Amino acid sequence: MTIENISIEPFRGDYKALERMAHASWRDEYGEASFPNFYKPAFLRYLFDRVKDRDHLLAAYRGDEIVGFLANLPQRFHYQGRIYRAVYSCLLVSRKEFLRRGLATALIEEALRVNRKHRYDFALLTLEAGHRSTKLMKKMEAAGRPLEWIKKIRVIARILDLERVARSEGLKSWEKAAVRLIGGHRPPKPAGASVLRPYRPGDLDSCLALLNRIKDTVRLALVWEAGELSVELNCPGVSQTLVYEKEGQVSGLVNFIQHDHLGRTVEKWAWLNHVAYPDLTPSERRLFVRDFLRFIHGEGFLGAIEWTKNYYSLKPLYRARFFPYFRAVNLMSWKLEAPFSLRNIPDVYEIQV
Repeated sequence: MTIENISIEPFRGDYKALERMAHASWRDEYGEASFPNFYKPAFLRYLFDRVKDRDHLLAAYRGDEIVGFLANLPQRFHYQGRIYRAVYSCLLVSRKEFLRRGLATALIEEALRVNRKHRYDFALLTLEAGHRSTKLMKKMEAAGRPLEWIKKIRVIARILDLERVARSEGLKSWEKAAVRLIGGHRPPKPAGASVLRPYRPGDLDSCLALLNRIKDTVRLALVWEAGELSVELNCPGVSQTLVYEKEGQVSGLVNFIQHDHLGRTVEKWAWLNHVAYPDLTPSERRLFVRDFLRFIHGEGFLGAIEWTKNYYSLKPLYRARFFPYFRAVNLMSWKLEAPFSLRNIPDVYEIQV
């Protein structure tokens, strides 16, 4: 497929060039505000090395120069008692000189063609409010395309070093004062031995069982197979997991992604990716969250970020002084083969990119 001497084809693996192009585009849109480096090569390889069909990773090229990108990550979901094949559509970006020239739309149309070829039931996507991609999707929805709004997902955050955050994010005085007022800047209290320990390969079956139990309590939920989950839970420098043992059994887990936020300084944040502690008591959950914060604080993370997807209880996080942050995204679906609607689902277990 070509448009204005641009070819859209499977991604050639030029990770560094993609990162440079994406940074220039995002900086143009965000100005001095920070944004996460989703295009860090190590993170992309963590996502893409599991994608068997390379036509799921689409790039736009002008000769040898990458000028646009979109990824579709295969997933499986449980919904209304059945397992469905889906993709998570993410990382859409293009060079700023191609804005409003149809390149992003062409990438989306090619991705839809590929998704239909592989007979996926639906595609999920998250769009930041006010972002260019949100405006584009609203236009496509208004034109009658089969897009559905699922839910608004808000950001909650726990800051572990307010002064570093203020420098990096350019926080105003009133924003710093608001964080202090609720105690959201305090480091976790020191305590005795941690109730959490690093994940080990022998924990895989227990973690698989914990995460696949989520489908029994949440309307739309990821389901996993052991091989793909092993990569998801442990990728050095990208993804890390801590587990909670109770009576000799793994009874809880927290998996998080290291994302570098590019603001006035570059700072690493822990994005909560998978959390499960269904059989822990309220007091055990508080210890679970406390020790997670102690661990990432010791590892030099500036703070932690979670999303209100409502697939597990967030009460222990709020008790640990997580607070609503300044951003939100809209989770949407693109109907493909699915004969049902995913509109207005209040609880979803899904990753966040």
